[in-house]
Amino acid sequence: MITSDKQYAAAKKQLALLTTSVSSARKEGVPDFIAQAGKAQMQELISEIQMNIEEYEHLKESKPSDIEIHSLDDLMIVPIRYRIAAHMSIEAFSRKVGVSARQIARYETENYQNTNSSTLRKILEMLDIHLDGKVA
Repeated sequence: MITSDKQYAAAKKQLALLTTSVSSARKEGVPDFIAQAGKAQMQELISEIQMNIEEYEHLKESKPSDIEIHSLDDLMIVPIRYRIAAHMSIEAFSRKVGVSARQIARYETENYQNTNSSTLRKILEMLDIHLDGKVA
């Protein structure tokens, strides 16, 4: 997941390099099956990077109220999505939720998997995020 404009710029650069590599001629002496496998891996990476870029661009154009939560994974990264959609820096976000910027950066690095439930609950409450759902 892209979480900053700096990462976004790096992803765009990496995408351009990979796209150029995929379309370039194969080196002599490389067996077909190895060239095809390498090309397939690059295509997979290109798709992943494109998906991350599109998600970041979408979040930048959204409002925090547009964010949807459909799974536990979505819940874990909603603080990141909220921060991006609200056009907040990590520092501004940390002031809003009452957690140090350094700690927020650590949480974001791990997609909030390294936070305990009480801290995540506190952050979600400070953001006024409520969950509604039903048992299927």
